[in-house]
Amino acid sequence: MKPILVLVSVICGILMIGGLVGYTYEDQITDITVPPANQVGFAEDPLTESAIPSALINAELTLKWDEDVWVGLITQDEFERCAPSNGLSSVCGGESTVNYAAGGPGSKDAKTFTHEISGDVFYPVDGGAGFGAGTTVDVKYSVKVTFAWPVTVALGLLGSGCLTLAQRMH
Repeated sequence: MKPILVLVSVICGILMIGGLVGYTYEDQITDITVPPANQVGFAEDPLTESAIPSALINAELTLKWDEDVWVGLITQDEFERCAPSNGLSSVCGGESTVNYAAGGPGSKDAKTFTHEISGDVFYPVDGGAGFGAGTTVDVKYSVKVTFAWPVTVALGLLGSGCLTLAQRMH
C-alpha cells in the first residue's frame, strides 16, 4: 500500500507542475473576409468552444494579425443578437453597434490582443479600412491552458495526504 500512496503523491506533484506551466496550442485562420468600411464581418463558426468549465482550467487566447484591419471577439449572446447572414448583420450594421468582449476597432493599431476564454463561446469579428471586395485577413492565434487554482490546490492536498499516510505506515 505504501508504494501506491507514494506513486499517487508523485503523480499529483507532476500534474501540479504541468498544470502550472500549462500547454499552448497555436493555429491560424486564413482568408477571413474584411467587410466594407465601418461594417463588421462576422465569422459563421465560433472560434472557441470549451466543454471544460472555467473552475477547472484557465484558457487564455492571443490573436495576432499583420493586415491594417481590426479583429475582435463577441459572445454567443451578442452573435445571436446581431443575427448575421453571409458574414454581415442588418441589426448590427456599424462598428459601434456591436458589444465586443475583446478587441474590436481599438485593436487596429496594436494588431494583437489577449483574452481569457474559459467556459464561454466566442465568435471572431473583423473590420477595417474597407479595401474593397475580396480583401481578406489571416489571423494567428494561440491558446494557453493551465489548471485553475482549485484543481492545483486539490492535487496538492491529495498528494500531501497520500505522502503523509505513506510516512505513517510501518
